Amino acid sequence: MLSTYLEDRLADARRQLVKIRMDPAMQKLARRKAGDPDIADDALQNAYCAVLRLEHLDKVEDLRAYFARVLIHEVHRERGQLRAALVDDFDRVAEERLGAIGCHRTPPPSVQNMVCTSVQGGCWLRRLADERGDLLASVPARSRDARRYRAVIYAAAEQILRAGISGDVSEADTNETLRASYPEYFQQPDAAPNTCDQRFCRARVDIRALLRTVVSHDELI
Repeated sequence: MLSTYLEDRLADARRQLVKIRMDPAMQKLARRKAGDPDIADDALQNAYCAVLRLEHLDKVEDLRAYFARVLIHEVHRERGQLRAALVDDFDRVAEERLGAIGCHRTPPPSVQNMVCTSVQGGCWLRRLADERGDLLASVPARSRDARRYRAVIYAAAEQILRAGISGDVSEADTNETLRASYPEYFQQPDAAPNTCDQRFCRARVDIRALLRTVVSHDELI
């Protein structure tokens, strides 16, 4: 009973966090501090992920005030490190996050490891499905068709998670996949090449953030 009570409290805190993340007033604060809508969106997403990973999220007394402080910190960090964040090699990050579930095919995994991988992978996939609404809401609305963009990010994250479980993560989340899923945005005919490149980079940032929400660092260890 105690375990169920604590799980319910944590679930309530997570739902409250999603509402705070999507609150227009909080988005306005991010844009005012950042001076750039893309930096503001990145800072909001990073702040959301940072607060979500708190071990005792349900014990934060004023979650809104705490989120605002983390958000302002992330704005300052993004303004100084945006380019570095955008040029991260996604395959390296995916291997770091998902390596524990079979990214490397050699040496062959033991039967015990395969069983553990299957069980843990199944838990992550269920978490992805159970929290779909909140996860979609947490993705920045970067395109005019926000619903479609969020769906593409969610689908790409699911693809990477499944690929990591099967050991084929290096084949997941390519620019071609994003382009095929949403060509009007990632291959806009009248958009400058640099604009499209930035969209790919930011989409990978959003995918990484969603995966970090589902797969915690402690679980990988």
